[in-house]
Amino acid sequence: MVNIISEVSKDKVFDLLNHEQRIDDREFSEYRDIKIKTGFIKKADGSAMVSIGGTTVLAGVKAQVATPFPNSPDSGIIITNAELLAIASRNFEYGPPNKFAVEISRVVDRTIREAPLIDLGKLCIVEGSKVWKLHVDIDILDFDGNLMDATCLAAVSALLTTKIPTAKFVNDELSIDEDHLAGLPILNKSVLCTVVKVNDQLIVDPIHVEETLMEASLSIGFREDGTLCALQKCGLNVMTGREVMQSMSMAFNHSRDMFSLLEKLKP
Repeated sequence: MVNIISEVSKDKVFDLLNHEQRIDDREFSEYRDIKIKTGFIKKADGSAMVSIGGTTVLAGVKAQVATPFPNSPDSGIIITNAELLAIASRNFEYGPPNKFAVEISRVVDRTIREAPLIDLGKLCIVEGSKVWKLHVDIDILDFDGNLMDATCLAAVSALLTTKIPTAKFVNDELSIDEDHLAGLPILNKSVLCTVVKVNDQLIVDPIHVEETLMEASLSIGFREDGTLCALQKCGLNVMTGREVMQSMSMAFNHSRDMFSLLEKLKP
């Protein structure tokens, strides 16, 4: 992804940060407004649209019966895929997922899987033969920074409100009952919170112009009980031990707000 910013804008952002201000008048530790709307895609098994300020992400979940992986014959499958739609930003291009999209997919998948959010064992229908496979597709519709947090929140919101058909064997044949739906077996909710280092200052929920100037970022995944479940460092510059600990504290505080929003979702 190509980032372009004028020297005038760069100097303005740095000057504001030196005076403990941000270009959009937020505090260093202040998130933009977060909105979650579930059930957005009627033909999906679960879906959610999440907006964090000017960044908007749509996640959809589709369940299908599939063959389990050989190394986990008694576990269901989750496949997470993120796509940067060209309409979301002048810097996004048409074509296959780029490295940034792949990175987003992997970090969100890790946050969900390592929590673990879902009891995959309970998605097994017949060991070694039939399991539920969940496709989590994430589309970035509008981009103004902080995709990690927005995509993860959208994916988790979609999964928390997903309902799948009842599967059982009748006369040795698999029967899928579309009339009787059940929620996924949820174990632990999880979220991502990102802190970026810009001009030696630590800020949360960066807008695009702040990300363009960042020296490094730390995306931290938490379970609802506060357990760390994912960690992704980006950027070429280092973060000191003090900065890492401060970032974790800032991220943990904001994770509480995200979990409060998830608690309000109705399956």
